[in-house]
Order: sequence, then structure tokens, then C-alpha cells
Amino acid sequence: MMKRFAASVAAVTLLLNAPAAAQTEAESEEAAEVIALLGDMFEADPLTAEQERRLPLALVTVDQIFPEGTYRKLMEETMQPMFDNMFGKMGEWPVATFAQIGGVPEDQVAGLGDTTLQEITEIVDPAFQERTRLTGQAAVEMITNLVDRIEPSYRAGLARAYAVRFNEAQLTELNAFFETPTGSYYAGQSMLIYADPQVMSAMNEMMPAMMEMMPTMMAEMEQRTAALPPQKTYDDLTAEERSRLSELLGVSEEDLEYNMGSSYGILDGAAEDTYGE
Repeated sequence: MMKRFAASVAAVTLLLNAPAAAQTEAESEEAAEVIALLGDMFEADPLTAEQERRLPLALVTVDQIFPEGTYRKLMEETMQPMFDNMFGKMGEWPVATFAQIGGVPEDQVAGLGDTTLQEITEIVDPAFQERTRLTGQAAVEMITNLVDRIEPSYRAGLARAYAVRFNEAQLTELNAFFETPTGSYYAGQSMLIYADPQVMSAMNEMMPAMMEMMPTMMAEMEQRTAALPPQKTYDDLTAEERSRLSELLGVSEEDLEYNMGSSYGILDGAAEDTYGE
């Protein structure tokens, strides 16, 4: 959970660091579509009457394992060092930038040494380090304020999840354990521990393994879908299908023909964007 949270935070930070002009209307619409898609993916069923009766006990549990201010504590104790490290790296120009300024090969720039590169940076953009620091500071503050706002909803969702997954006796036992010294300490650390540097560094091993597995994964996906018919083009549609499709979409058959021609393979393209070519 904390790894996904860190990735989300980093994504928001990159958005904050991008120039406003670069955030096009199309990108904003795409982001809205992604948010809507995620909302549909994680739509929860309403609680049953029995689960509703367990909700007060579940709220007591959540007060122990995820008390108010937990997200802020995560930012201050675990995410802040990550941001400091990330923005520290962002405070160094990539070799390609130096090469572009001088019109020289990148390998030549790489041999200049850190001291020379730092001096070049200070000449071209003396405010670069301070700008980077202020950008990081703004990102951390804004995201901390954001998690403060979403925390009540998260706590409520967590309580509902406990009411669904645990019965009354189990919740009662959990709450009794959390009243003991060891239980109280464990409850306070149970969420924070997932963002501990020891855990996060171990999770870093997943990315190389994932990249190594990717070709096999792509081949497996192709094999499993090989027998399926391809997406239809406008020419593949019957007259009845064309008429019905234009009626459903509220467009003329001429527009349908044009749009299907220009967007043919859009589903395949979406898959490539997701999984890579």
C-alpha cells in the first residue's frame, strides 16, 4: 500500500514540477478519464445490515491502527526523506543538457567532472538549486495538505473494510489487544512500517525482476489472445451494425466511417501504452 502511495505522490510531484503551459487540455482530459476509470474499478458494494452493526467496533480498530494525522506523519517521517533524495537528484542537470549547451558529445561532458559541471550550472542558471529546493518544498506542503483532506475518507473506508472482513468477536479481540502496551505500540506502527526504509529498499528489487519478466509476460498475453478475432474496421461492419452503431453514438455513418478509420486500433494502442510495445 505504501509503495503505491509513494508512487502516487511522486506522480503528483512531477505534475507540479511541469510548466503550466505543458499541461495541455488533452492531458487534463486524459487525467480525468483515468480518475473516472479508477473510480469505476474500485466501486464498493454497500454494507449489509450485519456489517453496519459491526461498524462502530471497526471504527475503534481504525482509531488504533490509523489514527487522525497518520498520513501527515507518513509525509514527515518517511516521505520527506524520499522527496529530499528525489529533489536532490533533480538538482543536477542531466548530461544531455550540458551537451546541448556546448554542442559537444555526451561522453565528453561526462568526463568534465562534478566540479566543472556545477560551475557551468551556476553560470547558466544561478538560481537552479534554490528553484529546485522551493519546488520540492511546495510539492511536499501541497501534498501534505492534500492527504490531510483525503484522510477522513480513507479512515472511513478502512473502517468499512474491517467491518466487512472481521466478525464481531474478532474485532472485539483486536481492540482488546490494542489496549495492551504491546498492542498499542503495534497498532501505531502497523501502517508506518510499510514505508520503513528497510521495506522500501527491499521493494526496489521488484522493478528489475518485473523488467526481466516483461518479455515473457508480453509473449504470454499474445498467446492467450491469439485466437480472438481482431477489432473490426468500418469496412468489417454490416450495414445493420453501421446503422446501429451510429444510432448508439449519435453520429452520422459518414462521421463513423471517418472516426473509425482514424482511430482504428485504439484498443490495441491503449494496451501498448499500458504494457509497452
